[in-house]
This record gives sequence, C-alpha cells and structure tokens, in this order.
Amino acid sequence: MRRLVDDAQNHGTGKYYLIQHSAGSGKSETIAWLALRLSSLKNTENERVFNSILVITDRKNLDQQLQETIRGFVQIPGVVTAIKNNKSSKLAQALERGDDIIITTLQTFRFTVEKMNSLQGSKFAVIIDEASNIFTNKYQL
Repeated sequence: MRRLVDDAQNHGTGKYYLIQHSAGSGKSETIAWLALRLSSLKNTENERVFNSILVITDRKNLDQQLQETIRGFVQIPGVVTAIKNNKSSKLAQALERGDDIIITTLQTFRFTVEKMNSLQGSKFAVIIDEASNIFTNKYQL
C-alpha cells in the first residue's frame, strides 16, 4: 500500500492498482487506511492529488461494514460521506462539493462515472472492493 501511495503522490492520477487479500486478512482495514491516506495526499506543490476518494462496494452489508471501519479510523465529522439507498442526487452533491471520502454501492456507479466525467478538472481515486477485469473494462474512467 505504501508503494501505491508513493506512486500516486509522485505521478498523480490515471493509473490502476491491485491489492490482493486473502479471506479474513483485514481487507476492510486496508481499504480504510488507503482511503484516508489518499484523501490527504499532496503532491510536491502541496496540492491535493485527489479531490475525492470514492469507495465502491457491491453488497450493502459490505458497504455498512466499510462505513463503520472508515468512520472508526476518522474522528473528524464530515470527512466520510455515505450515500445510502442509491441516492444519486446526494452522490452528485458530494462529488460537486469534493467531499473527502464518499462511500457508495456498485448500483450507483454508472451515475458516479457520468458525474465524475462532467466535473472538469476534478481528480478522483476510486477504490473498488472485489473489482474484476470485466467491471473495470465495462466503465471508462
């Protein structure tokens, strides 16, 4: 994970990374730490590398678990925005505001990509739990 963060800091956006975990090895904690680290990451000009960090899950129970894990790591109100019940309007507002960490489910991802593409000049890190090649090829980021 440190190499991923260092590479993002030195080279900016536009790359894909894969972190593999075995069952029960702390994947939620890794996602939480990565999201927190990327949300405060700055380049050599002291500018934020990413406007927002999006954490995407494919199941509602994982969504809730990640929300609790990330909120457990962050004690500052307003850093984590959870989009519940596929509320695309709330997701749009969070992206426009540049909320630090946005957690949502796969069902809203098509809208997420469309909204991200409409926000010219904004840069996003997208952390996808259980990502597959089919998924990443299906959506153009």
